[in-house]
Amino acid sequence: NTINKLESLPDILTGSIDGVPDIYKAMMDGEANASVELTPNMAGPAFDALEKYKKDGTMPEKLTLTKSPLYLPDTAKEELEKKKNMGY
Repeated sequence: NTINKLESLPDILTGSIDGVPDIYKAMMDGEANASVELTPNMAGPAFDALEKYKKDGTMPEKLTLTKSPLYLPDTAKEELEKKKNMGY
């Protein structure tokens, strides 16, 4: 609400992390610009690295990338529809 009242700052971009339905509604209404949805499988790569280290001492990479898609207003309606019956 506060950002909506700041008409003198039209260049503020807003976003969300986790892709909950409300962010897609906000994007459809022009009140948000993006959402990044974090993968729920972040533990899998971590345990893979731990197992390799335990098995043969292989040091894991300092950075493990996981899929985290970026959603923008042009696909907000489609993404909201996908989440319709997911219990949100």
